[in-house]
Amino acid sequence: MSETIILVMAAGQSRRFGSDKRQACLADGQTLLMATLSQVMPCEVDWRLLLREDDDPAALLGDDFAREHARRIWRAPQAGNGLGASLGDAFRQLNDEAGLAHVQVAAVWLADMARITPQTFHALHREASAEHVVRPVLTGEKGSPGHPVLFGRTLWRELAALEGGEGAREVILRHRDALREVVVSDAGILEDVDTPAMLAERRRSLPPPNV
Repeated sequence: MSETIILVMAAGQSRRFGSDKRQACLADGQTLLMATLSQVMPCEVDWRLLLREDDDPAALLGDDFAREHARRIWRAPQAGNGLGASLGDAFRQLNDEAGLAHVQVAAVWLADMARITPQTFHALHREASAEHVVRPVLTGEKGSPGHPVLFGRTLWRELAALEGGEGAREVILRHRDALREVVVSDAGILEDVDTPAMLAERRRSLPPPNV
């Protein structure tokens, strides 16, 4: 398996949600962003968190967590132009950081997708390489690919050039011959949170927190 890093994309504007959904609380008391990070960290690979330039990490993550992981926090100056632009920011930094020159695969994990399991990530990771794009497909959901999507290093230059638009989708379309799809049973690959109604549904479907 290739050396891999996870890019947690948390620089969105939450326009459809109406407030900062990263700080919305789930049934277990965690914020949506921290719930996602609690799934990312057990994957046992390096990771970076993409935030907007005006974000206060301590407010989003808590003082202790923000201090401990300060080196993992990257900024997305073009975040106002959408996910594609944030991806461009992320991959430019990834290309430029000498300490990550050994990394061959980058997994794009959206910060509002808190149900993706580490087991799903590892299933994708086993198929990843510097030359391929790997994404999950849910069992029985033909034609419904999900996240995270793992991009081999040979595609990073194109991803770093993104400034908006359809983002990584257009890069994948140009490299369909490099695409590998992995069938998984993890419904979390399709479950993002764009509206308060979607968050309410998520709360109803989660078990109550321990007391």
